[in-house]
Amino acid sequence: MRRTVLSYLEESAVKYADKVAFFDEQDSITFAELRKRAIDLGYHIRGYLKGKRNPILVYLPKTIDSIVAFMGILYSGNFYTPTDTRFPAEKVVSVIETLHPAAVIVNGKTQEKFLDFVPDSELRLINLDEVKKTGAYGDSSVLTGDILDVDPVYTFFTSGSTGTPKGVIINNHNVIDYTDWAVNAFQINEHTVMGNQSPFYFDISTQDIYTTLKTGATLGIIPVKYFAFPVMVLRFIKERHINFLYWVPSAFVSIANFKLLESVILDEVTLIMFGGEVMPVKQMNYWKKNLPNLKMIANVYGPTEATVNCTYYIVDREFKDDETLPLGKACENTGLIVLDADGRVVEKDKSGIQGELCVYGSSLSVGYWEDEEKTNEKYVKNPCSDHYYERMYRTGDLVFYNERGELVFAGRKDFQIKHSGYRIELGEIESVAMGKEGITNVCASYHHEKKQIVLFYQGDVTEDEMKNYLLSVIPKYMVPTIYYRLKTFPFNDNGKIDRKKLSAEYIESGDAAQC
Repeated sequence: MRRTVLSYLEESAVKYADKVAFFDEQDSITFAELRKRAIDLGYHIRGYLKGKRNPILVYLPKTIDSIVAFMGILYSGNFYTPTDTRFPAEKVVSVIETLHPAAVIVNGKTQEKFLDFVPDSELRLINLDEVKKTGAYGDSSVLTGDILDVDPVYTFFTSGSTGTPKGVIINNHNVIDYTDWAVNAFQINEHTVMGNQSPFYFDISTQDIYTTLKTGATLGIIPVKYFAFPVMVLRFIKERHINFLYWVPSAFVSIANFKLLESVILDEVTLIMFGGEVMPVKQMNYWKKNLPNLKMIANVYGPTEATVNCTYYIVDREFKDDETLPLGKACENTGLIVLDADGRVVEKDKSGIQGELCVYGSSLSVGYWEDEEKTNEKYVKNPCSDHYYERMYRTGDLVFYNERGELVFAGRKDFQIKHSGYRIELGEIESVAMGKEGITNVCASYHHEKKQIVLFYQGDVTEDEMKNYLLSVIPKYMVPTIYYRLKTFPFNDNGKIDRKKLSAEYIESGDAAQC
C-alpha cells in the first residue's frame, strides 16, 4: 500500500532511470536525476528545519527547478505552496502573511527579486542553485520512513469566485487516490508525452506532475510566454512530440479562434482534456475536426477541494455548437450528491431539476489552512449518512441530471440572479451566445443597481445582430440589455476569463456586479 506520492518517483527512478521525466524550454531531467536532486534538497531542508509538516513556499518560475523543489520539500517531510515570479508582490506577501512558511525556496535570480519586496524578511531562504553545488546524497528511506498518507503534499491558495483567498490543504492520500484513477481513466503510460499549460499553483498541474511520476510518462513544460503567441505553442507541441493536452478551455479557444490547427498539423496528439471552466462546443468541434489521430476528448470538472476533479465525461457523441457538454459522472471512489433549494437530494432519474453539487470521498481535502470558520462553512455533514459523521464539500456549483443521467453544469450559485421576477443562470446565457456564428468568446454579467443583464463578447457580430439572435433562442427576460464588444478578453493567473476585471473596468460602481 502506498503511503506517499514519493513512492511514484522511487519506483520510476528505478524502472525508467535514464528516461526524460520533465523538460522545459531550456533543459530536461531524467527520473534518476530528479530523485537524486530532490533527495539532496530533502536532506538540506532537514538540516535547517526541525520536525515535519511545515509549509514551505516556492518562489520560482515554472521550470524543472520547481519540480525539484516540490519533490525535495516532500522528501524533507514538509509540504509546498507554489507561487510564481509573475505574481504581483502584494499577492506573494498576502500568501506569506497567511501561510507563515518555515522557509522559502528560491534560486540565484529569484532570491534578489524576492528580497526586493520582502527586504526585512526573517524567513529562511534556501537557494536551489547553492544546494545543487553541494549535494548530500543519502538513503531516501531515512527521509520517508516517518511520512504518513495523511501528511500534506501541498497547499494551493485560491480566491475562487468570491475573491477571498483560502489555502486548500491536499494530502498524500488525496493525490494518490486521484492519480491512480486518472492513469486508468485516460490510459496514461510511459509512452505518453504531456504538454503542461497550467501554472504549478493551479490544480490541473497536480495531474500533470503525479501521473508522470507514477507511469514513467514525460511532461513538457510549455513556456508561459508562448501562449501570448499561440502558433509558438503548436510548434513546441509538434517539435517535442507531445501527444496529450490537459488545458483550461481558454487556451484551446484561443488557438481555435485563430484557426491555427490548419497551418500546424498536430498529428501526434491523441488525447485532449479541458477543465477549470466551461468549454464551448464550437471550439471543441474545431479541435476535434483538425486533430487527425485524436482518440479521446474528455471534459472534466472539480474544485481544488476535491484534489483535481470529481466528475468526467468522455465525449461519445456529436454536439451542436450551441449545446453544452455534460460534466458526466463521478470519478472512481468519489461520491456526488445534488441538493435542491430545500436541501433535498435530487435523484438521478429526476432530469432537469437543479441543485447544488456536493462531493465526498477519498480525494476530498481536509479543509483550509488556518481557517476553521471557512472550513466548517463549506465542509458539512453528508445528509445521506444517518449513522455516523461523514464530511462532504458544498461546491457552490449548480447542476442537473439530463435524460441520459449525466450531470450538466448550470452555473454558480453566486452567478444566479433574480431579474424581472425570474431566476436566471448567467452561464445559460453564455452558452447560448457562444452558439452564434462569428462569436469567439462571451461573458455574462449583472448590474444589480441598474437591474441590467450585461454581455461581453468577442467576434465579428454587431450588437443588434447579437441581440436579435438571442431574442430568437431564449426568453425575452433573459436577453441582455447592455453589450460590450471587446477585441480581447482579460485572463487571470489560471488562464480563465478575469470576470472581476471586466466588472471593474466596464460596469459602473454600485452594488457589486457579478460577471
